[in-house]
Amino acid sequence: MRRLVLACCGAGALAIAVAGVVWWPGRNAAPPPTPAATPAQQQAATAPPPPPAPTPEPHRAEQAPSAPSPAPPPSFDIVKVDPAGHAVIAGRAAPGAKVTVLDGGKTIGEVSADTRGEWVLVPSNRIAPGERQLSLEAIDPATGAKSKSNDTVALAVAPPPAAGMAGSGTVAVLVPGNANEPAQALQTSHIGGGLSLDTAEVNARGELMLSGHASPGAALRLYADNQPLGTVTADAGGKWSSITPRSRGGRIELRIDQLGADGAVTQRVAEQFEPPAAAPAGSTATASLAATGASGRYTVQSGNSLWVIARQTYGEGTQYTVIYSANRSHIRDPNLIYPGQIITLPKS
Repeated sequence: MRRLVLACCGAGALAIAVAGVVWWPGRNAAPPPTPAATPAQQQAATAPPPPPAPTPEPHRAEQAPSAPSPAPPPSFDIVKVDPAGHAVIAGRAAPGAKVTVLDGGKTIGEVSADTRGEWVLVPSNRIAPGERQLSLEAIDPATGAKSKSNDTVALAVAPPPAAGMAGSGTVAVLVPGNANEPAQALQTSHIGGGLSLDTAEVNARGELMLSGHASPGAALRLYADNQPLGTVTADAGGKWSSITPRSRGGRIELRIDQLGADGAVTQRVAEQFEPPAAAPAGSTATASLAATGASGRYTVQSGNSLWVIARQTYGEGTQYTVIYSANRSHIRDPNLIYPGQIITLPKS
């Protein structure tokens, strides 16, 4: 923009200065010509305006990569031992994980989980008769982290059957790490033979925990002394379990009805169950079935099972293997004991 400046220049003369060029007006005088622009000025006048400077992007803090999710602990799905001691053990772990099956602190075998996280181990050595506690360890291939199974398997392997006797008395029970979850029989003498009630316990909250087997996908109704406890559906492997409030104390009859598509009862099993007496505060075991006298002998009552006897004698149903081991000479099948039978109860 040009600035117009008026200035007095003596004798009343008037000078007009425009943009630094001074002109004295006179008669018939024209203003002097504007000086021609230099080539550099002409180029500057015709050049397009420079593009605006780019606006710097706001600074963004770099996000640290999220930590990988911990791998699931290894778990058991199948534990089966035939009469000759050949075993098949299967379960799940993180895909690609190296899984070790342990008998206490002894390694039974190692195997890697497939891309779906499933693994199957067929130990090269036979499982010898006796009771043992199986557990799992797994190494995550991504992080190298080692994890242990939450659950264990109480396994009682029976000796080979005598000549002329069929079947095996081997029992495998999945024992949850959470004592308020029901145990699950993985192998008994009657698994695969239809509907069964395999375990019955009362947890620390006083709830009745039941488990068994049925036809895969079958609908089941549960009863205690003919009073409904609820309904449950067997999974694809034929396993079922239930946790319900106890209807009352004392001996009860547990009944399981398997229903057909039309709702009619197709199979039924019933077992007598006597829950252990309530333990005093701070106590860890109930000895209502403890042997009397120094002999450690006990007469089986109606409705007893080795699981119930162990639960009431030692405080843990899984200790049935101790009783079974001490009585193998006259208990061929730990699931088959009868009222009036005299058994030995080890002191510990």
